[in-house]
Amino acid sequence: MKSNLQHPQNIIVIHEHTSNPIPTFTQQLKLRRSLLANLLVFAAGCGILAFAGLFLYRHLTTVRSRDAVINGVIVNVRAPEEGTLEELKARVGEFIEPTDAPLAILENDYLSQGDLKEVEKWLERRQGELEAAQAKLAQLQGLLTSAQGDERHQQLLEVKQTNRQVAAAQAELGAARANLADAKARHRLAKINYGRFSRLAQQGAVPQAQADAALAELQQSQAQVVARQREVEAAADRVEALKADARAAELGLTLRNTRSNYDPRLRLQELKIQIGEQQAIVQGLKREIAAQQRQVAQARREVAQRKIVKVAAPIAAYVWRVDARPGMFLGKGDRILQLLDCQRRWIDVFVEEQSLRLIHPGTKAKIELYGSKGKVLWGTVTNIRSGLGRLNPGDDQVIPIPENYPRQSQVRVELDADQDWGEGNFCYVGYTARVTFQISP
Repeated sequence: MKSNLQHPQNIIVIHEHTSNPIPTFTQQLKLRRSLLANLLVFAAGCGILAFAGLFLYRHLTTVRSRDAVINGVIVNVRAPEEGTLEELKARVGEFIEPTDAPLAILENDYLSQGDLKEVEKWLERRQGELEAAQAKLAQLQGLLTSAQGDERHQQLLEVKQTNRQVAAAQAELGAARANLADAKARHRLAKINYGRFSRLAQQGAVPQAQADAALAELQQSQAQVVARQREVEAAADRVEALKADARAAELGLTLRNTRSNYDPRLRLQELKIQIGEQQAIVQGLKREIAAQQRQVAQARREVAQRKIVKVAAPIAAYVWRVDARPGMFLGKGDRILQLLDCQRRWIDVFVEEQSLRLIHPGTKAKIELYGSKGKVLWGTVTNIRSGLGRLNPGDDQVIPIPENYPRQSQVRVELDADQDWGEGNFCYVGYTARVTFQISP
């Protein structure tokens, strides 16, 4: 100790002398630590710069949601008629097809059938009226058949009678013509005699009285010829008239007599008119009854349908909620259950209002579900609605906005149609998610 205090220069000399040789292990270790620290600082700086660059890039190219939830369309299945719920073949979470068995069966044993009974009674009365009208029609048709027989018989008799009258008239015409020929022959003979006696009287061979007698006979024979000619003409006219009557009789007509109501032909015409009217009545009753029968059949079908009502699924969907239980009495319009339509899903995303500068309809969105690890869905922005909780559209009274009130907007994202429905979890409806919008920087 003394020597060291007495000779401080020696110590300095020793140090000066020993600082020049090879560094010691401690010095080498310090040197290595210094290089490693520099490398770590450099790496940390590079990492910070890379993180800052990545953060800046993501901040410029993406917008993230504050909150988001998947939503869907709920379809209410209600009772079409009142009744007791007998069967319910749907459970929560079950997937239902419209072609499957009915979801529920309702039965109503106290269904009123008053209107149907009234229509049935009216129909019975109309049936009775139709039967009476048909009986009357049958009676008229029987009378028509009888009248047609009488008309045929009368026509045959008239034809025979007119034929006989025509034959007699033709015979009379023949006799008249023969008488005419005889009268003409006598007239010619009287004319010859008159000529002969007239010449002889002029010669004085016979007296003038014979010539006058021959002239009188000539005039008489001429008058007979004229009379017989008239008889022939009258007979010919009668024959023609009777022939006309015969032709009219063959056609069922009459030219000489005025028929009374007892004539079969007139009765036949009256019956045909009455039968036509009765047939119209019967046809009208049949049409009316047929229309009422269709109404009765429709009413019976409606009563049967309302008595036992089968409720089918309107769409292919999952059973979201069941509100009714077997044995419950449901009124018309009461809800039985709810169906979730997985084909119409979307996600409601809440973002800061200032982010709307970067989001617009058509922007693609990436949806990462919190409740399903690794599940990623994709969608497209369809509409944007802002002013949530801060505006009542239509009100003319302005509500002041509280300080520091969050300015959020709702963005609706329609999920792509080819996305997985997610079996057993209601198509992810109700799941919250982180939504990242893909925007251009």
